[in-house]
Parts: sequence; C-alpha cells; structure tokens
Amino acid sequence: MVIPPFSLYRRQWRVVGLISALAVWYSLTAWAATVSMQAFGRYEIVLSEGVPVALGEILGLVRRQTGLPEYPLMIGLQNRRLELSILGPGNRPIPLASTPFKGPTRVRAAASRFIVERSVRQDETLTLRLRQRSSPGQVSLVVDLRHLERMLEGER
Repeated sequence: MVIPPFSLYRRQWRVVGLISALAVWYSLTAWAATVSMQAFGRYEIVLSEGVPVALGEILGLVRRQTGLPEYPLMIGLQNRRLELSILGPGNRPIPLASTPFKGPTRVRAAASRFIVERSVRQDETLTLRLRQRSSPGQVSLVVDLRHLERMLEGER
C-alpha cells in the first residue's frame, strides 16, 4: 500500500475548499428558495418562493391533485397593474388577481424581477406577497380559490 505524500492531501483540501466557496457564492439564492403547495378542492397550487421571476415567466402552476392537467401561473404588468394570471387554452392569460403597481415604467419593469416572499391561505383565499428584487416594498395579490376552482371545473 502506497501512502500519498502530504502535499497531495493539501491540494485536495484546497480544491474541496474552493469548490465549497464557489457553491456558496453562486447558490445563496437557490438555498433560500422553497416550494409551497396549497390544496383546494380537487386542485393544488404549487409556487416557487424566494426565486426571482421576471414578468411573463412562470412562477408556479395550478394542477389537479391527481396530476394532469397543469396550468402555469405567471405575473404580468397591464395598465399600471401587477397581475397574476393562469395560462389557459392557446396560452391566453386569464387574470386571477391584480393590484395597483407604482413601480418603474413598462420597459424598466419588464427587465425587473419579482420574488414571491410568502403565500398565505386563509379560508377560500390565497394571498401572495411579492416584492421587487431591487426595492424593499411589498405588494399583495389575493386569489379567490373558490372562483378559481369553478373556472377550472366549468359551470355545473
């Protein structure tokens, strides 16, 4: 059995230390991310909390608890209002909730990113608390879960 020299161990530990430092440096935001799941009726909402999302990007999805179908959730800006929408047939956004938005103009807002800080369910409503990545202010979007379920199931 050959024992490697001490300098080889030292080099290996340096590599391990460097990789660890880079992993911490580049993935601090990923470590803070969580996935929340809110069940209602036969459906559930799955959200990525703590991950920066640009306008028009998917921040979660609504799906039947048995799996398919899945409907992506996205945020957008329409007439100075921040909107949470579900992508319906033909990728047409169907608004679920909106709130006035006093942020930057449409061009600068399109480049900005939003973070879902928390989602809180109370009875038949789900409140999403979002903040713009570059500013400390929060906005809240309130989704009526009963209305969403009726919309997904269709009129009976």
